Amino acid sequence: MKSIVQYNFINEKYGKTLLIDIVPISEINKYIEKEPTHRLTYYDMTFITTGNEKIFINQAELHVSAGDVICSIPSEIWSWPKQTTVQGYVLLFEEEFLISFFNDKQFLNKFKYLKHGRISPLIRLNKKLFKNIVAYLEQINNEIQLGVSSSEHVLRALLYLILALLERAEAVPVKSTYTLTKEEQANRHIQAFVKLVDEHYLESHNVKFYADQLFITVNYLNRMTKEYLGATSKSYILNRVIQEAKNLLKFTSLSVIEISDKLKFETPSYFIRLFRKYVGMTPKQYRDK
Repeated sequence: MKSIVQYNFINEKYGKTLLIDIVPISEINKYIEKEPTHRLTYYDMTFITTGNEKIFINQAELHVSAGDVICSIPSEIWSWPKQTTVQGYVLLFEEEFLISFFNDKQFLNKFKYLKHGRISPLIRLNKKLFKNIVAYLEQINNEIQLGVSSSEHVLRALLYLILALLERAEAVPVKSTYTLTKEEQANRHIQAFVKLVDEHYLESHNVKFYADQLFITVNYLNRMTKEYLGATSKSYILNRVIQEAKNLLKFTSLSVIEISDKLKFETPSYFIRLFRKYVGMTPKQYRDK
């Protein structure tokens, strides 16, 4: 089976680590022409300013036009026409850009258009609201263009404002009249796995627990996560746990031993070894930094 091309976020584009970006659709045309069908590992909000197009997200057919916003969450598959005619802006960001500040692992899942299992990835705004949001997108772009002088606080505030305003948009129902292929079935398993990890990573690091919840074998789950997420199931789970450990180290006064216990590690020494492996420093060094 031919692998689906995966695009990852480029976080050193502006001279410093920055987990948010905004680009015109015209700039991503070269990637669309090369690989019209691809997977994104980050959040993508595509704002259509002109044109009409038929675009697919996970095989769901979207008929988009000016005033529409396509809201994509990590691991979803996009299928564009090879020569797209629409114009607009693409706002992209990594989950950590927001949750590391708000200290809430479910922060993005609280927006109805970014939930797993949402009604539709397509929302529609009235002209006034769309115009206002485009003005905020331009402010984000201006701030990003300052390079190393840009303020993450300003960017985070503008992003949060846009996400909050999008709650007022109307979800556009989509139709999906295809026969589920093995590849699409696998993708559904992956989406369900990601959701389960978000819900249960504090309780279990055991791959078999998640495979059992999905009624599939551990070997099958591992094959799918390697293919679609670029990591083993165990690595994906532990990455999620380590992210929470970083949050606890940064935002709480819990000791390393208390964090180890809270995250269900067998011993503090194992937690420290694993944290060092994934982060490149000990928990104490991370907190001090």
